[in-house]
Amino acid sequence: MNKPADTLHPYLAQWPDLGTGPVPVAPVVSPEYFEREREAVFKKIWLNLGRVEDIPNPGDYLVRDVAILKASIILARGDDGQVRAFHNVCRHRGNQVAQGRGNSKGFACGFHGWTYDTAGQCVFVPDEEAFFDLDRAQMNLPPVRCETFAGFIFVTVNPAAAPLAQYLGGFGEQIRDFPFHTMQRMHTLQADVNCNWKVFVDAFQESYHGRFVHKLTATAAGCTDDDPYAHLTSVRLFGPHRSASVPFNPGYQPSPAEALSFKYAQSLWLHEGNAGTQRVPGTNPQGHPNWLFDINVCFPNFFVDVSSSWFFTYHFWPVAVDRTHWEYNFYMLPPANAGERISREFSKLYLRDLLREDLSTVETTQAGLSSGAIEHIILSDQEVAVRHQYKVVDDMVNGRWRG
Repeated sequence: MNKPADTLHPYLAQWPDLGTGPVPVAPVVSPEYFEREREAVFKKIWLNLGRVEDIPNPGDYLVRDVAILKASIILARGDDGQVRAFHNVCRHRGNQVAQGRGNSKGFACGFHGWTYDTAGQCVFVPDEEAFFDLDRAQMNLPPVRCETFAGFIFVTVNPAAAPLAQYLGGFGEQIRDFPFHTMQRMHTLQADVNCNWKVFVDAFQESYHGRFVHKLTATAAGCTDDDPYAHLTSVRLFGPHRSASVPFNPGYQPSPAEALSFKYAQSLWLHEGNAGTQRVPGTNPQGHPNWLFDINVCFPNFFVDVSSSWFFTYHFWPVAVDRTHWEYNFYMLPPANAGERISREFSKLYLRDLLREDLSTVETTQAGLSSGAIEHIILSDQEVAVRHQYKVVDDMVNGRWRG
């Protein structure tokens, strides 16, 4: 008996405008297209640069070098507690005034000593009288638009960009009540990877690969006899953003090491379906009984994936058409005792190993696409998030985006 089309292709039924055809390879191998993305995408919209906990105290600062913007940006918390962003450019002759991170009363240019406070104001110009009609009040660090949402710090270099809340739209409404502020960073990973940023993003916004890439680690946690390919339980599109829910296998049998971790505290695979825990706000919006976590993609390059007891973030920073800088941060509730610390350490390392498996495919994928052997990629209905990404980017690059 044949299954009805809306069962085989539920996401085509929801978003028929995304189409069903093959997707061109050119946007992930063309240097010209990459430069158009820089101007039409990354220089136009909001980008996440971190969390407020990264600069918790007055005087704290963090420098983020953003290659796709050709910019170095200072995030700083002023004496008034406000988080601000500035171009890392001295008004005098353009030298950078800060590096790395730390706590300071301000920023002094190492070239000629021009000095700025953490609110970006120019407070000292050596030999000021020798300049011509210099108005120091007009010599502040060049500001960058900066807003926060649920503790996340966003910036945009586009003066005409809509307010952040408007840009996030329904995506922001879905995640805003998740208890991000109660969790602390447990693990950070970074890598420079030889692939296009979109190819990299592709690897993390579908569960179709789980049975194969994670066959020795996590396949049994999501795949069942009735659902051998761990079909997404639901998908949501919010303008350029997207969210998908990943299933959990209720019959999953943990390994001995994982069972030991479960014995002491919540661990990575804790979920609503078998634990009976109260739903955490901002998670599992369709209320699926066998749910593991939500993939949440804030366009263009920021993930904030959430579960009942943790969240993690990815950043995919384009460097060149075939090179991406990747950042990952994993957050959990702080451990209250030694047993919980064991559980969290297990979760941290387990997920690290899964990520290594994910990263094992992206450079070889890019190599295959760059070879010229194929001109298109083929996507199933379960890869609707991948299809959505390519359509949004292409609409923006070609001036069709009206979101």
